[in-house]
Amino acid sequence: MTTTAPFGTRGERLAPYTSLRIGGPADFFLRVANEGDLAGAITVAREHELPVFVLGGGTNLLVADEGIRGVVLENAWSDAKIDGATIDAASGTPLAHVAAVAARAGILGLEWMATVPGTVGGAVHGNAGAFGGETADALVDATLMDLNGDTWTAGVDELAYSYRTSALQGTPIVCVRARFRGTQGDRATAVRKIKEMANERMQKQPLAQPNTGSIFRNPPGDHAGRLIEAAGLKGTRAGGAMVSEKHANFIVNTGEATAADVKALMDRCQREVLAKFGVQLVPEVELVGDW
Repeated sequence: MTTTAPFGTRGERLAPYTSLRIGGPADFFLRVANEGDLAGAITVAREHELPVFVLGGGTNLLVADEGIRGVVLENAWSDAKIDGATIDAASGTPLAHVAAVAARAGILGLEWMATVPGTVGGAVHGNAGAFGGETADALVDATLMDLNGDTWTAGVDELAYSYRTSALQGTPIVCVRARFRGTQGDRATAVRKIKEMANERMQKQPLAQPNTGSIFRNPPGDHAGRLIEAAGLKGTRAGGAMVSEKHANFIVNTGEATAADVKALMDRCQREVLAKFGVQLVPEVELVGDW
């Protein structure tokens, strides 16, 4: 049952806010639309000794069926500005919007962002990437905030980026804004590249079904999807969750899947790939909440 509370709403189901359409209730749920709201909510939560989880696009996440304890902030602060060949964007800005702003200005090198269904904050947090591009290659710096409400700017070299990881993971530090650098070019080239990438993504990924993007990181020199398919797991189901028949590194929600269903499929993929090929698949999706 959802009720009003000083932090917005109490008991709000998180499933509608995630790309998998899975997730239990938040103790408290609040939508923030600017930096003042974000800082204020974090400060109040700290005063009440409540943990804070910032939810951006709801992608690359598996939210537990039991939900998330503390305060969940839906980051709807979207804003992107151009400064030369640099885009300065608020953390809640969809990456696709950053790519569109860059393309309209004839800035090249950020086209891959159009194919990543997440936000700036999530990209900075997890080093999101696609089509050979990744956050670490484009980021200039990021403005960060701790649970005291204090802010500072960290250069890309300070974030310890590696494949789909950063120094921010596992910490309560929140991304507030980020600057991305491209190169000056022309609008037609940027738009053409975005269309080509979008078409390839539509052909290869199960976009018609709720999913959370790639479930596992690609192991060195190989692809998680190839290994899962070679293990004969395409189309395998657990409850309402299924290993996609279109791309084996995607788990889709066929209608009534639970987080437990998805986790059971993840565990099975890991077990069988390890048994058949000796490769330990590492999750790319982040499990959050009360597991």
